[in-house]
Amino acid sequence: MRSLVCAVCILVISAVASPAFGQAPSLSGEMEARKIIVDEDNREIAVPAENVYPHDTVEYTLKYRNSGNAAASGVNLVGPVPAGTVYLDQTATDIEDIRPVFSIDDGKTYHEAPVTYIVVDENGQEQEKVATPDMITHVKWVMNGILEVGEEVSVSYRVQVK
Repeated sequence: MRSLVCAVCILVISAVASPAFGQAPSLSGEMEARKIIVDEDNREIAVPAENVYPHDTVEYTLKYRNSGNAAASGVNLVGPVPAGTVYLDQTATDIEDIRPVFSIDDGKTYHEAPVTYIVVDENGQEQEKVATPDMITHVKWVMNGILEVGEEVSVSYRVQVK
Protein backbone atom coordinates (compact mmCIF):
# COMPACT_ATOMS: atom_id res chain seq x y z
CA MET A 1 0.00 0.00 0.00
CA ARG A 2 1.31 3.45 -0.82
CA SER A 3 0.09 6.97 -1.27
CA LEU A 4 1.07 8.82 -4.44
CA VAL A 5 -0.56 12.12 -3.55
CA CYS A 6 2.51 13.31 -1.62
CA ALA A 7 4.94 11.80 -4.12
CA VAL A 8 4.03 14.21 -6.90
CA CYS A 9 4.71 17.88 -7.47
CA ILE A 10 3.77 20.25 -10.26
CA LEU A 11 5.55 23.26 -11.59
CA VAL A 12 4.58 26.34 -13.50
CA ILE A 13 7.70 26.89 -15.54
CA SER A 14 6.95 30.42 -16.61
CA ALA A 15 4.29 33.04 -17.06
CA VAL A 16 4.88 36.36 -18.75
CA ALA A 17 2.79 39.36 -17.73
CA SER A 18 1.35 42.03 -19.95
CA PRO A 19 3.57 45.12 -20.01
CA ALA A 20 1.25 47.46 -18.05
CA PHE A 21 2.82 48.78 -14.84
CA GLY A 22 1.45 47.21 -11.64
CA GLN A 23 -0.37 44.49 -13.52
CA ALA A 24 0.73 40.91 -13.25
CA PRO A 25 -0.68 37.44 -13.58
CA SER A 26 -0.95 35.40 -10.42
CA LEU A 27 -1.15 31.69 -11.05
CA SER A 28 -2.51 29.35 -8.44
CA GLY A 29 -2.51 25.65 -9.00
CA GLU A 30 -3.46 22.32 -7.60
CA MET A 31 -2.91 18.71 -8.49
CA GLU A 32 -5.35 15.96 -7.72
CA ALA A 33 -4.65 12.22 -7.78
CA ARG A 34 -7.63 9.93 -8.33
CA LYS A 35 -7.61 6.15 -8.56
CA ILE A 36 -9.60 4.88 -11.55
CA ILE A 37 -11.76 1.86 -10.86
CA VAL A 38 -14.22 0.08 -13.15
CA ASP A 39 -17.69 -0.72 -11.81
CA GLU A 40 -19.84 -3.77 -12.62
CA ASP A 41 -21.28 -1.93 -15.66
CA ASN A 42 -17.74 -1.39 -17.02
CA ARG A 43 -17.85 2.36 -16.29
CA GLU A 44 -14.81 4.20 -14.99
CA ILE A 45 -15.15 5.85 -11.60
CA ALA A 46 -12.55 8.17 -10.06
CA VAL A 47 -12.07 7.79 -6.31
CA PRO A 48 -9.50 9.37 -3.94
CA ALA A 49 -6.06 7.83 -4.44
CA GLU A 50 -5.34 7.51 -0.74
CA ASN A 51 -4.06 3.96 -1.09
CA VAL A 52 -2.94 2.36 -4.31
CA TYR A 53 -1.67 -1.10 -5.10
CA PRO A 54 0.26 -2.73 -7.95
CA HIS A 55 -1.61 -2.51 -11.27
CA ASP A 56 -3.90 0.32 -10.07
CA THR A 57 -4.45 3.20 -12.48
CA VAL A 58 -4.06 6.73 -11.10
CA GLU A 59 -5.14 9.86 -12.96
CA TYR A 60 -3.41 13.13 -12.14
CA THR A 61 -5.26 16.34 -12.92
CA LEU A 62 -3.42 19.67 -12.88
CA LYS A 63 -5.57 22.81 -12.61
CA TYR A 64 -4.21 26.32 -12.82
CA ARG A 65 -6.09 29.60 -12.55
CA ASN A 66 -4.94 33.11 -13.33
CA SER A 67 -6.16 35.05 -10.30
CA GLY A 68 -4.01 38.10 -11.06
CA ASN A 69 -4.98 41.30 -12.82
CA ALA A 70 -3.19 40.68 -16.14
CA ALA A 71 -3.22 37.97 -18.78
CA ALA A 72 -0.43 35.37 -18.69
CA SER A 73 1.43 33.97 -21.67
CA GLY A 74 4.21 31.41 -21.86
CA VAL A 75 2.55 29.15 -19.28
CA ASN A 76 3.93 25.62 -19.06
CA LEU A 77 2.52 22.95 -16.77
CA VAL A 78 4.63 19.96 -15.72
CA GLY A 79 3.58 16.72 -14.08
CA PRO A 80 6.15 14.11 -13.11
CA VAL A 81 5.61 10.38 -13.46
CA PRO A 82 6.23 9.20 -9.89
CA ALA A 83 8.78 6.49 -9.11
CA GLY A 84 7.10 3.11 -8.97
CA THR A 85 4.64 4.00 -11.74
CA VAL A 86 4.55 3.86 -15.53
CA TYR A 87 2.99 6.49 -17.79
CA LEU A 88 -0.01 5.10 -19.68
CA ASP A 89 0.49 5.89 -23.35
CA GLN A 90 -1.86 8.39 -24.99
CA THR A 91 -3.56 9.45 -21.75
CA ALA A 92 -2.17 13.00 -21.55
CA THR A 93 -4.73 15.70 -22.35
CA ASP A 94 -4.15 16.84 -25.92
CA ILE A 95 -6.23 19.82 -26.95
CA GLU A 96 -5.77 22.73 -29.31
CA ASP A 97 -3.27 25.28 -27.98
CA ILE A 98 -2.22 22.99 -25.07
CA ARG A 99 -0.18 20.11 -26.47
CA PRO A 100 1.68 17.58 -24.33
CA VAL A 101 5.38 16.90 -24.71
CA PHE A 102 7.32 14.21 -22.90
CA SER A 103 10.66 13.76 -21.16
CA ILE A 104 12.70 10.59 -20.75
CA ASP A 105 15.57 12.36 -18.95
CA ASP A 106 13.99 13.63 -15.72
CA GLY A 107 12.66 16.81 -17.30
CA LYS A 108 15.88 18.07 -18.89
CA THR A 109 14.48 17.89 -22.45
CA TYR A 110 10.99 17.42 -23.89
CA HIS A 111 9.80 15.98 -27.20
CA GLU A 112 6.51 15.38 -28.98
CA ALA A 113 5.27 11.80 -29.15
CA PRO A 114 6.61 9.45 -30.22
CA VAL A 115 9.73 10.31 -28.24
CA THR A 116 12.88 8.99 -29.88
CA TYR A 117 16.42 8.62 -28.64
CA ILE A 118 19.77 7.53 -30.06
CA VAL A 119 21.76 4.47 -29.00
CA VAL A 120 25.15 3.41 -30.27
CA ASP A 121 25.44 -0.28 -31.14
CA GLU A 122 28.52 -2.47 -30.64
CA ASN A 123 29.82 -1.41 -34.09
CA GLY A 124 29.68 2.28 -33.20
CA GLN A 125 26.63 2.89 -35.40
CA GLU A 126 23.90 5.20 -34.14
CA GLN A 127 20.38 3.85 -34.11
CA GLU A 128 17.20 5.79 -33.43
CA LYS A 129 14.77 4.04 -31.10
CA VAL A 130 11.29 4.93 -29.91
CA ALA A 131 10.91 5.38 -26.17
CA THR A 132 8.49 3.07 -24.42
CA PRO A 133 5.90 4.43 -21.94
CA ASP A 134 7.93 3.13 -18.98
CA MET A 135 10.74 5.52 -20.00
CA ILE A 136 8.57 8.66 -19.64
CA THR A 137 9.56 10.66 -16.53
CA HIS A 138 7.57 13.89 -17.03
CA VAL A 139 4.67 15.27 -19.03
CA LYS A 140 4.64 18.97 -19.88
CA TRP A 141 1.92 21.05 -21.52
CA VAL A 142 2.97 24.16 -23.39
CA MET A 143 0.17 26.73 -23.61
CA ASN A 144 0.42 28.48 -26.95
CA GLY A 145 -2.34 30.92 -26.09
CA ILE A 146 -3.05 33.39 -23.31
CA LEU A 147 -4.44 32.54 -19.87
CA GLU A 148 -6.81 35.46 -19.29
CA VAL A 149 -7.61 36.92 -15.86
CA GLY A 150 -9.98 34.51 -14.08
CA GLU A 151 -9.45 31.76 -16.63
CA GLU A 152 -8.56 28.21 -15.59
CA VAL A 153 -6.75 25.48 -17.48
CA SER A 154 -6.99 21.79 -16.63
CA VAL A 155 -4.94 18.88 -18.00
CA SER A 156 -4.51 15.27 -16.92
CA TYR A 157 -2.56 12.08 -17.48
CA ARG A 158 -2.62 8.53 -16.16
CA VAL A 159 -0.06 6.19 -14.69
CA GLN A 160 -0.14 2.57 -13.62
CA VAL A 161 1.38 1.46 -10.33
CA LYS A 162 4.14 -1.15 -10.85
